[in-house]
Amino acid sequence: MLASKLAVSSAFRHRWARFASTAAAPSSYKLVVVGGGAGGLAVSSTLAQKLGKDEVAVIEPATRHYQQPLFTFVGGGLKSFRDSHRPMADVIPPEATWISQAAAKIDPEANTVTLADGSAVSYEYLVVAAGIELNFAGVKGLEAAIGKNGVASNYSPQYVQKTYEFLQNVSHGNALFTMPATPIKCAGAPQKIAYLADELFREKGIRDRVAVNYYTALGKIFAVDKYADAMNAVAKSRDISVNLFHDLVEVDGPAKKATFKILGTGPRAGETVTVPYEFLHVTPPMKPYDFIKSSALANAAGFVDVNQHTLQHTKFANVYALGDCSSLPTSKTAAAAAAQSQILKHNLLAQIQGSGAPALEYNGYTSCPLVTGKHKLVLAEFSGYTGLPHETFFFNQANEHAFSYWLTADVLPAVYWNSMLKGTWNGPAAIRKVANPTSAN
Repeated sequence: MLASKLAVSSAFRHRWARFASTAAAPSSYKLVVVGGGAGGLAVSSTLAQKLGKDEVAVIEPATRHYQQPLFTFVGGGLKSFRDSHRPMADVIPPEATWISQAAAKIDPEANTVTLADGSAVSYEYLVVAAGIELNFAGVKGLEAAIGKNGVASNYSPQYVQKTYEFLQNVSHGNALFTMPATPIKCAGAPQKIAYLADELFREKGIRDRVAVNYYTALGKIFAVDKYADAMNAVAKSRDISVNLFHDLVEVDGPAKKATFKILGTGPRAGETVTVPYEFLHVTPPMKPYDFIKSSALANAAGFVDVNQHTLQHTKFANVYALGDCSSLPTSKTAAAAAAQSQILKHNLLAQIQGSGAPALEYNGYTSCPLVTGKHKLVLAEFSGYTGLPHETFFFNQANEHAFSYWLTADVLPAVYWNSMLKGTWNGPAAIRKVANPTSAN
């Protein structure tokens, strides 16, 4: 009992000291990292150790850190929500200063970040890892409907638990799952939950009374042909209707109706179609944060404009970016951020130290584990730059596999908390050399 009280007391003192240190924090740092997500912490953990205590600041307003890849399992009733988050104070690197505010403005000419309270933080080097903003307001009626009216989303910690709750209430009618036209994070998640819902309906013996429909604004079910073929086959075998070029534009919660605009160049392009539903899982449109979009760091689309190989800004040499907020033309996933973090840390540290070390180059690697049921998963790994598979294991990862499920559901969460956030996981490249040395698939 005494030991447990001492442990709790020690943890409290640690958190309080970390939080309290921000109140009297200096206003200038060797390195400022904007964002305390997976990419930001992977970078700041390593560089805070390399550069020394209080040389690195992390700007992050959230008080909790979420392991977002777990949200599909939470929404599908396969994992507990409590497993998906930890206090931010527990994951911020101990050598870094946590500035628990939101960034409001970046001025790369002056080397400053203005915070929400109007104060400014200056830097010698800047890493932007702010993520991407969920835009529920981008769909008419969605803000009023989400969290009730049978409408849920695995993309938000506020609504992810509603997914399983609402799925359990379905007994008939249409279950709809949507994918928007905008860039999003984890582009496989919109369809993963459709497969889990299908399985749940079958287990309850009601699948013949529930139509499962996947609506995507894109022209393919998945960007890479090998995995698109696999997912089309899965959908067909489960009698899941796949509707391409259908973009959700309106939700009428009280009436339980969803309206889609037909995109593309076909004869019905520009038309709208309204579909009644009993359950609606929405992947909201997403957008760059305004403080990035309005800055000199942004490209025309509003993302931080970086060299796709070195991750260094195309104009400001002391600025780097990774993850969802960057312009890197690959799928926005935690796996991508892990691989990117290694490149960024090497290149930035070489610049800071003036070592002259040759730059490492990012090859666009990303991964999207496509859960298709309990103990079944298609492990998509590829380069977003080439559109070609880049698989870690010797077997064909486009096939549904129990090993791939175990790896994703049970192993990778531990890797995330214990290695990636601490800057020691750079992706599976080293494992690939052993597990698939000939790149046979």
